[in-house]
Amino acid sequence: MYCKLRKISLYFVVYSLSFYINADSGQTTFQYEHNWKSMDRRHADTLKLIHKTSDNWQYEFKFSTSAGGGSRYDVAYDDMQGGSGAVVIQRVYTIPNNLGSLIPSFEVDFGRDFTLFEPGIKYAHRINSNWSTNLRYRYEWKKISQSERYKTSKIAGKDVSYLANGNIGRHRIDWGINYSGLKALGLSYIFNYYIGDYTNTPYSVSNGKLIKNKYLTYNGKKVDYEQEFKMTWNYSKLLRPYFSLSDVSKNKLTDSRQAKFKVGFNYLFGASNNPDSQMAYQTYFNYAHSYGTSSHYHGDNFGLYVDFNKNAFIGISVDTYNQQKNKVFIDDIVSNYYQMYGGYNFYLMDQLVLTPSLQARFYSGGGYKAKSKNNLPTYQVGDVSDSQRPGARYTPGLKLTWQNSNSLAFYGQYRFEYRKVSRNKRQDSVQGYVGNRIRNRFDIGVDFAPISDWNVGYRVSYLKGNYILQNNKRHDYQQEITANWQVVNDWQINFAAQDVAKNIHSNAREAKLKLGLTYAF
Repeated sequence: MYCKLRKISLYFVVYSLSFYINADSGQTTFQYEHNWKSMDRRHADTLKLIHKTSDNWQYEFKFSTSAGGGSRYDVAYDDMQGGSGAVVIQRVYTIPNNLGSLIPSFEVDFGRDFTLFEPGIKYAHRINSNWSTNLRYRYEWKKISQSERYKTSKIAGKDVSYLANGNIGRHRIDWGINYSGLKALGLSYIFNYYIGDYTNTPYSVSNGKLIKNKYLTYNGKKVDYEQEFKMTWNYSKLLRPYFSLSDVSKNKLTDSRQAKFKVGFNYLFGASNNPDSQMAYQTYFNYAHSYGTSSHYHGDNFGLYVDFNKNAFIGISVDTYNQQKNKVFIDDIVSNYYQMYGGYNFYLMDQLVLTPSLQARFYSGGGYKAKSKNNLPTYQVGDVSDSQRPGARYTPGLKLTWQNSNSLAFYGQYRFEYRKVSRNKRQDSVQGYVGNRIRNRFDIGVDFAPISDWNVGYRVSYLKGNYILQNNKRHDYQQEITANWQVVNDWQINFAAQDVAKNIHSNAREAKLKLGLTYAF
C-alpha cells in the first residue's frame, strides 16, 4: 500500500501526501483569469485557490503575473514575471429574518516593494429570486519597504537623506448588483470608488530644496473610480467561465481612461471528502518560517494545497522575506516569488509510484536592487545561485517512490529548472549581466515513521547548471533533515534544517532552519 507515512513536507511542493483526515466537508475552487488593458497594452494573469468551509469561513490564496517587458506591448505569456501575491480570510454571518449577510474580511498583499493590509466588511442582500445586491467598504494601507522609502540628494552642499516614497492609506467603497434570472448566464455590475492620501510625508527635490509631495491617483486628484460589467456562463455546477469589461483610469495626471478586458473561469472541485465523488480530495493550509543562521535573514512561505485522494495534487503558494537582517516582523517584508505546482501519481505496482510534476515560479524582483557592492547580500536571501530579478522559473520533474513498508519509503527525483530573467532587467551596474539559465537537480531521499505520530526524513540533492552555483563552480549540493509531528488529527507541526551554499564565490555554507505547520480543512 502506498504512502501511509504521516508526513506533509515543509515545502509546498509536496509530491506525495501521506495521510488522509476525515475533516468537515468543504469546497475548493480554482480560478484562472487573463486580462488586458486597451491603452497600456499589457497582458496579465491571476491564479487563485479558494477554500470554503462548512461553517462559512473562506480562505483565498492568489497571485498575479504580468507579461512583456520594456517596449514589448500586446504580448501574452512571454517574458512573464510576478506582480503581487495575497491571502484573504473572510467569514459570512447571516442576519436573521432574511435581512442579508455581513462578511468581515482581511487581506494582506505582498509586492515587489510593498506590503498592503486591507481590512473590510461587506453587506450582501438578496432582493428576490433573481436580483441581489451588495455594498462593501475596505481600508487599504500600503506600506513601502525600507529600501525603497529613502533617497539621498545633495542640498546646500550636503548629502541629505529624505523620505521619497510615502505609505498610502486609501478608502475603497464597492457597490454591486447581480441578476440570475437567466438559466445559462449570470450578470453583474460593480462600481468602485477610491479616495486616499499619504499617511506620512514624502518629499522630492526641486532646485536644491525639499518639497512635500502631493498624493495623486487620477486626473491630478486624490479620488478615482472604476466600473465593471461581468457576464458568467453557467456551463455546469462545477465549471463557470466568465468575461468582464471594466472602465479604469490611465494615469494619475490626466482624465484619460481605458478599457480592461478579463476572461477566465472558476472550477469547483466539488464537495471534499465525499466518498461517492469521482474527485474526492483534501485541502491543506501550509505555513513555514525560515531563518538563515549565518545570513540572519527571515522568510515566510504559505499557501493552499489540494490532494485528490493520493492520485493527483495542485497547489498555490506565496514566498516572502524581510530585507533587513534579524527582522522577524512586518517592517520590511517584500515578495520573493509566487508559484503554482501540480502532478499526478502513477501506481506502477503496489509499492512503486511514478510522479511527473510541473512547477511554475514567478519572481516579482523584490529586493533585487543592490545600490552598491556592500548591499549585494540582498541578492542572496533566497537561493544564492539564483538572481532575485523579475522573471520566471519553469520546473518539470519526475519522481520515483518505493514504499518498502508502511513506515519506510525511498525516492529519487530529477528536475529540470529553466530560469528566465525579464529582458529589461538583465543588465545591472552592480551585479552585471544575468541571462536565462538552466539547472539540473537530482534528489535522493528517505522517509521513516518510527512511531505513529512522527515522521522523519533525509534528502540530499546534487545540482548542475550552466552558470556559477557556489565556490565559483557550476555544481553544488544541498542536504535537508525534516521532522513532522502529528499533534492532533487536523494539525501537524513541521521542522526542517537545510545545509545550503552561502556564497557563489566561496565554499562557505549556511544552515537554514524552518518551523511551520500544516492544517487539514
